Amino acid sequence: MGNREEYNTCMKPFISGHHEDRKRDFCVGAKICSGKASDEAEALKLCAEAALTPKIASTIKKVRKCKVDIAALATCIVRALDSTEITTANLTSHISKCMGQKSEQKVVPLDRKAFIKQCLKKTPVSGGMKEASKVLALCSAKWKEQEVA
Repeated sequence: MGNREEYNTCMKPFISGHHEDRKRDFCVGAKICSGKASDEAEALKLCAEAALTPKIASTIKKVRKCKVDIAALATCIVRALDSTEITTANLTSHISKCMGQKSEQKVVPLDRKAFIKQCLKKTPVSGGMKEASKVLALCSAKWKEQEVA
């Protein structure tokens, strides 16, 4: 089939009205209308083969893992354990208190685009374009001040 209109016109008898097996009829219509099959028997054969071999997912979803800042966790626990006896109960308590803390890492300065984007997120704009332009100018000025400092 050449274009979408021709394909849709070709598919109408396969998708309109009452059909006993809608899924099969749709598949047959799609095979014939797309040109993959020349007649209904060939289309039925292709649809049967397709039903037997399911498609494999093309992308694998990434599993999110909980990221723990081990350096921060260790530092926090060591500070807490200096004054207490090491027991399972104490250690469990200190770990749960220390989870989620960030280590004191070197702060990497943002580039201009990232700085302004972050500034715009922190500064709510309730008006129209004029106010948005003023906020953008303010964020640009803050960027320049940071660069000088």
